[in-house]
Amino acid sequence: MNKAYWAVAATALVLAGCAPGKSDDSKDAAKLMQTSREWSKAAESGNMDAVLGYFADDAVLLSEGQPPVRGREALRSYLADAAKIPGFRISWEPIEAKVSGDMGYLLERTQVTMTGPEGMPVTQQLQAVTIWRKQPDGSWKNVVDVSMPAAPADARPA
Repeated sequence: MNKAYWAVAATALVLAGCAPGKSDDSKDAAKLMQTSREWSKAAESGNMDAVLGYFADDAVLLSEGQPPVRGREALRSYLADAAKIPGFRISWEPIEAKVSGDMGYLLERTQVTMTGPEGMPVTQQLQAVTIWRKQPDGSWKNVVDVSMPAAPADARPA
């Protein structure tokens, strides 16, 4: 597996265990899951400004085999390049959220589709860890987004 994935996953686990649980943490976890779903809908719509609005100014995106993408302008360029890929579509669904204080993380399943070499759509299944920071207004911003190919369904533990 990707070393960056394990580093981010370990950081997320540490963050989740740092502060004693607060009564609002479960409500914040539900809000974080909903925020991720809304972000996915924005990505499906192709509205780049809406997608960028979910990233913190200092966010970093890590993808297997790619250099880190850091900061809003680099993310804007990355997203603009992705939008130029024929047939490009992305969506995801959060499957688990953990929140501790003003930090949280999500485990997510992502689908990326694009036109393949034979002109037919090709869909890749990814798994992702996203780390979020709660803002003073109560909203959540993504600070780290890590994705990598998912294991085949028959290779996953039951």
